Amino acid sequence: MGADRLSRMGDRISPPAARRPSLVTRLILPSFFLLALLYLWPLSLHPNFIAFPPKSEFTDLLITHLPNAEYVRDSLARYGQLPLWNAQMFAGQPFAADPLAGMWYPPGWLLLVGSLPLPFAFNLLLALHVAWAGYGLYRLLRDEGLPPGPAFLGGLAFCGTPKLIAHLGAGHVSLVCAVSWTPWLMLAVKRAASGGGLKHGALAGASLALIFLADVRWAFYAGGLGAAYWLVLLSRVLAHSGPPPRPLTNVIARSEATKQSTRLFFAVGPALAFGGIFLSLSAVLALPLAEFLSYSNRSALTLAEAAVLSLPPYPYLLGLVIPDLGGFYEWMTYLGVVPLLLSFLGLSRGKLFWAAVVLCAVAFSLGANFGFFPLLFRLLPGLGFLRVPPRAWFIVAFGVCLLAAHGAQSLISDLLPRLAQRYARPSLTYFVSYLLPLLCLLTALDLLRVDSTLLVARPRPARVPAAEWIAAQPGLFRVYSPSYSLPPGDGLQHVDGVNPLQLAASVKFIESASGVHASSYSVTLPAFEAETPEAPVDLATANAEAAPDARLLGLLNVKYVAAEFPLTAPGLSLAQIYGRTRVYENVQAVARAGVITPASEVSLNNSPATSLAGVEADRAEIQFLSPNRVELRAAGPGRLILSEVIYPGWQVWVDGVGQPIEMAGGLLRSVVLASGEHEVIFEFHPLTVYVGAAISLLGLIALIGLWRWGK
Repeated sequence: MGADRLSRMGDRISPPAARRPSLVTRLILPSFFLLALLYLWPLSLHPNFIAFPPKSEFTDLLITHLPNAEYVRDSLARYGQLPLWNAQMFAGQPFAADPLAGMWYPPGWLLLVGSLPLPFAFNLLLALHVAWAGYGLYRLLRDEGLPPGPAFLGGLAFCGTPKLIAHLGAGHVSLVCAVSWTPWLMLAVKRAASGGGLKHGALAGASLALIFLADVRWAFYAGGLGAAYWLVLLSRVLAHSGPPPRPLTNVIARSEATKQSTRLFFAVGPALAFGGIFLSLSAVLALPLAEFLSYSNRSALTLAEAAVLSLPPYPYLLGLVIPDLGGFYEWMTYLGVVPLLLSFLGLSRGKLFWAAVVLCAVAFSLGANFGFFPLLFRLLPGLGFLRVPPRAWFIVAFGVCLLAAHGAQSLISDLLPRLAQRYARPSLTYFVSYLLPLLCLLTALDLLRVDSTLLVARPRPARVPAAEWIAAQPGLFRVYSPSYSLPPGDGLQHVDGVNPLQLAASVKFIESASGVHASSYSVTLPAFEAETPEAPVDLATANAEAAPDARLLGLLNVKYVAAEFPLTAPGLSLAQIYGRTRVYENVQAVARAGVITPASEVSLNNSPATSLAGVEADRAEIQFLSPNRVELRAAGPGRLILSEVIYPGWQVWVDGVGQPIEMAGGLLRSVVLASGEHEVIFEFHPLTVYVGAAISLLGLIALIGLWRWGK
């Protein structure tokens, strides 16, 4: 006994080098990366291609994320500026406040490495996050006490779940990145709730902050799941008869009052650290986003708008057992036969919480097709910001994969040994050693079979001929297309575009100018009806009946309009034809900047068609234009009109003296000029971004301190 005791003491005091991880442990993370490359094999074979849904010519990567990354790269290279303003779409809107900009998500900074071609950089980022998702669940399951084999099965199933691969194929970069952090958040929550300590609470807050910075919408789902998990774990700890096993309790009196105080600190301390670190680290995006939302059209969504693309119960719940090969990413429900069957065995290990989570997520995914989502919509007003309830299916996948791992352990350690003992079949005992590798292989092959139908890799399309011709034209101007004839990322400045967040004033102005009035909320401007597998949208003809107003488009500095159908609006002159694409020159376009005299006759908030009449372009000249700064020379007296959207944070200096900036025509920036020549500078200094960045920096310092010295 003494020798054993000395041996155990030696184990405890031996240096870390003597307890190196085994070879299997060191190979786990690389194994998940290889699995990610396998599940994404079309991209692995063509690493500089772009993933597309198999039945679509569009992907959010090409529409949003790739142009945004190029915009940041270009701004840093040309102007040495981190772009806080987005001049690519909608005649301008905040960029630093846009969650899809990806500026504040640290792993996304990989995309800013200039030596990496962007399609390749995106594919590498996505593959790393897919591997991170599987490895995170593996670590969580190991922390729950499972052996490496069943834990690996759970991670293998989660990182290859068809829902995740289908959204990756759709180009939902931010969503895939955010979902991959979900098991890491649960791991941090488990340690904070079970072991206590400010350090663990801070790590949980940092995990949720990373999710928020990657995709704000998923932070709602992950935060709700994490809160529920924390409360369940904490209730178990507090129900224990003694105080929590912390070193502090060794020197605390044994009185019942002291025990209760210790338990309270054990519960509240990590929660405070969690909340403080999450709120501070996310402030760099949360504060400007809150300001953006107050000026957007997103806050007034109805139940029907919020529940768009609700999961139809039939036939898509059958997709649990019958995979929808090449199916619609929002309605992808297949989880794999082996994980689904094993998940039922996992219930035998007392994982009722995760079973309840799965059922709630299924009910939420049904959206308007079931009463759960409408009830929550009425109880939680902010729920309308999320849209698309089937995103909750990621929680279904997470819960089922976790239960499947526990089911595999139950099968190997309990069910099969009992059968072997009852029926005197020693062969079953030998079969157990081969069963787990077989289950992993079957799961991987099954998921690979489905995943291979959910994305295709294609080269990045070249800039369309119409965009090439327009880009070669002299001058500073914007473009507009009612038929998506000029896709984003063409280097032009657009009045149209795709983004879930839009300034309400811009939407109102552009709808009047385009002649396309949305019947409900739309992520596109001009609006198109939401596309579903049952009702695909033909973008080339959807707005063929709309009559654009050349004068209003001209006030936004729109010089060229491209459409797949003829336009007969007065003021539009046919300039070029490329296949079906017709390019019109807007003869009523005004320059980006001009002066109106006298300034007192300009109506600042009325109809722009009348209030901005008589702009004299020859009295203003733009000398420098970047995302955050515009420099001009202008002649007064009069009111300088800059055809740029006004927004809090934009400031103006005339001859080095700050002046009040005012709205003109209900949308644009203006400033009054006295007689003579003037140097005018417009610069974007958003207070919410600066304050948010300062708070996040303090939060990062606090996190480092808690990581280094916290307990």
